[in-house]
Parts: sequence; structure tokens; C-alpha cells
Amino acid sequence: MNEIDYLFSKHRAKNAQHTLFGQDVLAAVTEELATKYGFLPQWTAFSTAVNAEANRFKPAITYVDTATLESKDKQRDTVYRLNKGKAKLYYECGTTPEEVEAGRIVSIAFDESENAHEQDLASETATLRDLVAKLRVEPYLSALSTIGMEGAPGAIEEANEAFHEVYTQRTAEERDRAAAPDMKTLRAATDAAFDALAKAINALYAVNEMVGNDEETRVELGEVIADVNAVVVRFRKIMGGSTGKPDEGGEENPSTEPENPDSETPDTENPDGETPGTEEPEEPRPGVDADGDGSPEVV
Repeated sequence: MNEIDYLFSKHRAKNAQHTLFGQDVLAAVTEELATKYGFLPQWTAFSTAVNAEANRFKPAITYVDTATLESKDKQRDTVYRLNKGKAKLYYECGTTPEEVEAGRIVSIAFDESENAHEQDLASETATLRDLVAKLRVEPYLSALSTIGMEGAPGAIEEANEAFHEVYTQRTAEERDRAAAPDMKTLRAATDAAFDALAKAINALYAVNEMVGNDEETRVELGEVIADVNAVVVRFRKIMGGSTGKPDEGGEENPSTEPENPDSETPDTENPDGETPGTEEPEEPRPGVDADGDGSPEVV
């Protein structure tokens, strides 16, 4: 009697191979057929699991907003350094005693910010907010007016908050990535859903063979069983070490990739990009060579 082969281990498959297996099975078993023969709940569960795995097996390691984040950070650095330099210039080169004194006072506030533009991203945001708050009260407020820098607090605040808006969006994306289930969990869900789907189709086919004897059912479910088993044969062959690429003689070349049949983990490629036992490094600033090897840092 025809039936889908599902009693085999899938642990040795790489994540990409496992994902493709699920997608190929899903292509062989249509939603229309599942609806017609009453196994739509099993099909839906399998479809959901396959799509979740496909969305995760190659996780993003970069952020599309990197260029914007770098641009906003550079802008606030420029505004900060410009106004800090202007205050120092008046302190050193003021044309009147009043300008020199005002420059000295304003420079005190900037000096207390301890080169904010060289700090990590989050620290700079907090430091600039503190600086803006100081510049808006006496004696700094009057000193700014004396040397024509009344707009400095507003300019620094605007640039700082423009950066923080993008940075907050980045934080939300980092949270979502961290909360996403790992591939081991997703693969297990796909395997369980596949087994349930196969059992449902096998049971329907068996009942028709023993009781129903409907020719249309026999043909349609028989074709689905054959199509899924073709996917299974290919998948098991790949796990067995074949590359699936025929050589000139028409035979398939054995894989040169090492096998690890005793491993309990589904993949040794560390699909989530995490290294056990390590702490998350401090977030580097965009464009700064933090490790000193001459290569640009990526945000």
C-alpha cells in the first residue's frame, strides 16, 4: 500500500537543506487538495512551520538603516564640535573682556561633556542631553547671548534627537531578532508538522483502499504520496553525503563535506550567529576602527 515515508531522522541535514525539503514538500501538497480531502489543519500547521523556518534559516546580520544611523551620528558630532570650537575661540580670542569671559563660561559646560563625540552611541546621546539642559540655564544662558550663540542648545538638541529616533528603531529591530526562535526549535516544529501531515494523507489513502474504493481519491492521493516520496528520496540522499550534482559520466559525486551522524544538534554552522560563553561586545561607533586593524567597523 502506498504511503509517505516519514520515519527517518532529519538531524544530519544542514539548515538550508532542511528548509528546502520543507518547501518542496509544501509545493507537492497543495492547499486545494488539503481542503478537498479534509486535512487542511495539518497542511496549515506544516505551511506555517515551513515558512517560519525559511524566514529564519539565514538570519540578517546587517541593518538596512546603517547608512542613515552613521549620517545622523556624524551630523550631531559636527554640530557639537562646531559649537564647542566657537566657545573656545571666543575664550582665547574674544575682542572684548565680556566675550572672553562668556567664552570661558560656555567652554566650561562643553569641557564637562568630555568629548561627547568620541563616546559610544548611547553615552553620547545622554551626554548631549545633559549639555543642552545646562546651556539653557544661568550662567550659561547669558554667556551664550553675549557671544551670539543663543541657538547652540537648540541645534545640538535637534541633531541629537534626530539620531536617537533612528537609534531607537534599531533597538527595536535588535530586540525582535534576539527574541526570534532558533533554528533547532523551528526545525523540530517543521519535522513534527511533516509527520502529522504524512500520517493524515496516509490514513486517508488507507481508508479509501480498504473501504471507500474511490478511484479519484486513489489517483489524487496516490500522486501526492509519490511526489512527496520523491522529495524524501532526494533529501535522504543529500543527507547521506551526495552533492546531487552529476559528473560527466552521469553518476553523482560523493560529497566532500564531513558527516557528523552522532551529533544531536541539527547544524554545526551556528545558524543564529551566537558563540556560547561570550559576552556581547560594547557597541562600536560607526566608522571608527575599534580593533585597530585598519578595517572599517560595520554597524
